[in-house]
Amino acid sequence: MAKKRIHQIAKELDIASADILFHAKELGIEVKTASSGLTEEEEQLVKLSLFPEPETESIEESKKVEEDIVESEDIQNTETIEDDSVDIVEITKNSSPNQISKVIDIGAIQIVEDLMSFGIMKAIDTPLEDSEIEQLLEKYNLIVDLIEPVTTSREDIINYEDFEDDADKLQLRAPIITVMGHVDHGKTSLLDYIRNEKVADGEAGGITQHVGAYKVQKGETGITFIDTPGHEAFTQMRARGANVTDIVVLVVAADDGVMPQTIEAINHSKAANVPIVVAINKCDLPEANPTMIKADLTKYELITEDLGGDVPAVEVSALKGTGIDDLLETLALVAEIEELKANFNTEASGFIIESRMEVGKGNVATVVVTRGTLQQGDFLYAGQAFCRVKSMFDHNNKNQKTVVPGSPIDITGWDEAPTAGDQFVALKNQKLAKSKAEDNKNKLKIHNDASFSVESRMSDMMKLLQEGELNNVNIILKADTNGSVEAIRDGVLKLSTEDVNIQIVHSAVGGIVLSDVDLASATDSLIIGFNVRPDSQARNMAQSKGIDVRTYSIIYELLDDVSEAVQGQMTIKTEEAIIGVVDVKTTFRAPKVGIVAGSIVSEGKVELNAKARLLRQGVVIYEGTIVSLRRFKDNVEIVNEGLECGIGLSDYKDIKEGDTIEILGEVEV
Repeated sequence: MAKKRIHQIAKELDIASADILFHAKELGIEVKTASSGLTEEEEQLVKLSLFPEPETESIEESKKVEEDIVESEDIQNTETIEDDSVDIVEITKNSSPNQISKVIDIGAIQIVEDLMSFGIMKAIDTPLEDSEIEQLLEKYNLIVDLIEPVTTSREDIINYEDFEDDADKLQLRAPIITVMGHVDHGKTSLLDYIRNEKVADGEAGGITQHVGAYKVQKGETGITFIDTPGHEAFTQMRARGANVTDIVVLVVAADDGVMPQTIEAINHSKAANVPIVVAINKCDLPEANPTMIKADLTKYELITEDLGGDVPAVEVSALKGTGIDDLLETLALVAEIEELKANFNTEASGFIIESRMEVGKGNVATVVVTRGTLQQGDFLYAGQAFCRVKSMFDHNNKNQKTVVPGSPIDITGWDEAPTAGDQFVALKNQKLAKSKAEDNKNKLKIHNDASFSVESRMSDMMKLLQEGELNNVNIILKADTNGSVEAIRDGVLKLSTEDVNIQIVHSAVGGIVLSDVDLASATDSLIIGFNVRPDSQARNMAQSKGIDVRTYSIIYELLDDVSEAVQGQMTIKTEEAIIGVVDVKTTFRAPKVGIVAGSIVSEGKVELNAKARLLRQGVVIYEGTIVSLRRFKDNVEIVNEGLECGIGLSDYKDIKEGDTIEILGEVEV
């Protein structure tokens, strides 16, 4: 649509351009200078704002003509609004004047004008508050019934397969146990003890950022555990975990009690109709009070067996291992009562628990098989993703050829990262599996284009937010796993306020690349990375274009920063910034240091004892310190851009040719 510049309109109306700029901004129209353009519709709205009385009369006349035409054409199902009658109309909450116009058959411009008469300045496509909609429709002698917007979930678009098996073909399978509870109540520590491995040490801040699935060889069939993050951003993933699982272990800290995420976990479990076993953790602490925990749980209709209910409760200490055997025995007993069975002799199916990109493996999905036996070489589809199973690894990274129901496994061979929560199904041939994936991809594309594409602005954001001139914040989101992408997207979108609307322009798994920066430039977006980094091309382009790129390793810090930004309150603070970039050309072993990276400094400088971050294909795989820095045979303190050097990293030996090392320093942001 052709636009007319503000200074031209000002000349025609014989008024100052500043007056038009002021009224356009009041109406929510994005303009910056007198050279900014207005569409014909926007021009008419600005004129209405400037000269309400003359424009009102002309609109009333045109409205009368329109009503005469409607009456003469005898259009059916159109309700005329009469002064002596009151009709009830259904309006979706947060509808815009344009959307309301289509429901009540009154011109959108007339609606905007009437809103102005109430002192409400809104553009045609700006969402209205409930009270504003009610006030508007009262003017038209209508009673409004505000309804919630209808949303379509992924499950409504992609049909899940439902299988039925004859009872005589069913065999006992391993129970799938989901561990839930509040952040820092000891869920991962509990699994650590059971598996005799350390997982928490590898997670940023000791907080589980990803979903893990592990099988423990206990009892006749073994027990499969799904470890879910406790942070509220992962509510959706926990909900899916509850839908996949057979039994929920609800971990509650004996020194803390029932917390918000504990309640969420209870609700998810009840919604999925899954039996709950309560593990009261940290019972070794002096301030532990298991009796109080059991009493608190009764408020949420969880009555433990010792209080006359049917919910087993076991007092444990993940730190010392107290009560763990009792917990496993309780789980085995509950599983036996549930009689969990599956057909082993058919094509496999199950659910995607997590997906990610791994160096040397490509797209990897952690899945749980719920039916059939999965074999290497099988053809699978999961949502829009296709896979010919190239290899399968258990949680100990051991290669497996077959996987039976109730077992978790990592699968490689996907053409793209499948979405967490999607069902995977094995089919007899490649053509059919690819066809199913392609059909789902087309369905999702049509739906995204039609309804929930959340597309639309953050560089000069702080100033504009504080001045109240910015009402959209666009974000491009990149993360290391599919589950993180989804959880962060959901968490970020919830931070929208009445004044500022957050929209995710693009989200995907992988490092931040040039195409992300190009998209951010075109859409005026902020780029957020979680456990991923921009490559040198993307970083340089972002700096030259003034694109804001922010990276994080802990989710709640990411959400806190976005929340502050939305409120226009992000303050200056010190932050780790890149002061140098090193490309690893080769590796060799050196006495006392171990593996040394033979490198060249491509940007900035390298300093001894500086913090460093090792990237492989844009994904952060190590953070630590430079403990050794040499030029030829000499130990040095600093190596500048363009020079070669040998770098040793603290407690890390898995350095490979082609890796990138970022050197970090503190700067104000």
